[in-house]
Amino acid sequence: MRVDYKKKALEGIKRLEGLTKKVRLMIEEDEYCPHILENLLAMQGHTKHIQGQVLESHLQTCAKDKMKKEKDYDGFIAEIISTIGLSSR
Repeated sequence: MRVDYKKKALEGIKRLEGLTKKVRLMIEEDEYCPHILENLLAMQGHTKHIQGQVLESHLQTCAKDKMKKEKDYDGFIAEIISTIGLSSR
């Protein structure tokens, strides 16, 4: 993984860890459900952002090698499509 993307992904993970703790405490303390849901939605947003960082890093590193080799090309495309859930194959 590229260093710059790794740094951003780890920062996002730290934010997720903080939100996870906050949501757990909110549930334990019976806080207002819409407030809990807002934090859960924020967690989803952070997760999607991290996914984007990992995917972009992968495409800029591993993909370069895979796309050069014709025998790896189709398998690599199928792997990406499957991984990001665009196919039910």
